[in-house]
Amino acid sequence: MECRSNLTSEALSDTIRQFVESEYDLGRVKQIKEILGGYCNKGYALWLQTGNQGIKYFLRLYNPNIDEKEIRFEHALLMHLQSNGFDLAAKIIPCRDNTTLVRTAAPEDHPGEKALWALFEFLDGEDNYTWTQTNLSDKEYSSAAEILAHLHHCGHGFEKPTGADRVQPPIMQFILTFKKTYTDFLIHARAGVRRCDRLFLTNFDDICSTLDLAVSYTDEFKGMPQIAIHCDYHPGNLKYRDERGVGLFDFDWSKIDYRLFDLALGLVYFTGIWDPRRRGLRYDKFRLFLATYNNTCRRFEYIQALSHQEKQNLVPMLGIANLFVLNWDLVDYYGIAQPDDDEYYTYINHNIGLMHWISAHTDALESLVVETLD
Repeated sequence: MECRSNLTSEALSDTIRQFVESEYDLGRVKQIKEILGGYCNKGYALWLQTGNQGIKYFLRLYNPNIDEKEIRFEHALLMHLQSNGFDLAAKIIPCRDNTTLVRTAAPEDHPGEKALWALFEFLDGEDNYTWTQTNLSDKEYSSAAEILAHLHHCGHGFEKPTGADRVQPPIMQFILTFKKTYTDFLIHARAGVRRCDRLFLTNFDDICSTLDLAVSYTDEFKGMPQIAIHCDYHPGNLKYRDERGVGLFDFDWSKIDYRLFDLALGLVYFTGIWDPRRRGLRYDKFRLFLATYNNTCRRFEYIQALSHQEKQNLVPMLGIANLFVLNWDLVDYYGIAQPDDDEYYTYINHNIGLMHWISAHTDALESLVVETLD
């Protein structure tokens, strides 16, 4: 995360200072810095002081498009994980009345009638990577895989509280909506002259064919373990120290879904090649991440190593995980008034290229899975 020394306005600084000092029993706000780099929500580093002790916290301002019940789901899951021994996620700091959300009037440059805030402990460690910068060391890959297995283990027993849920449905229901979404985008793409429009139009039929293939696996997946998953597990959401992951954040996409989907999404994020001159997944890193995850699961009581059914379906789930990320690319691009065409071309081109690569290398990937796990 990159910090910016000053906020956009004194009014925003005053808003934060007033509600933090009134809603929390943590002392006085001494310093505020905006943290850059988030795609969905805004974040701020806060330094609060009680007596001679100063402590750094993380303050999140939620995107106004996020439903409050989703935030409640995230908070409930974080507290559940903590109670089961997962100590790498930032703890939520409760307010004076033990709630975890603060409502204020919308600050400057924040659309909507209100703003929702939450305060967390500040995770130590270094932000070495992003979702597109994935050149981790082997030790970091192994550590990330171990953390994912530990997360899945500590999610056991989680049940959605009343009034808390994820708006986005499980993946095999969610992909059924993609084709209609993309058909609506065609109107904009045909009228556009941007590189992303041309890229989308050129690949529209192939995307739809790949979606049809993905949907055909619905029955094959039935019966696989469904658990609380992170659903955005990539190198940029981990903090590192001495080649080990020491913190995991951004649980705002978490939901109940197939364990295999979370693993496949992690493999797509961690082992995807972002060099435009090359396509695909790095076989050596793929093998390392997958083997480490599976072996780590054997050490835990509440999460098993991959079943035969999961092993058989990992490769098609890789394709589905990549479609999930491509959907984010396209929905975000066509949902922004003036997107950066060059930036989003990089994302969309990567995931379309990976879509074609996975299709062309299915047999090799299936052999790699067998060699790694059997």
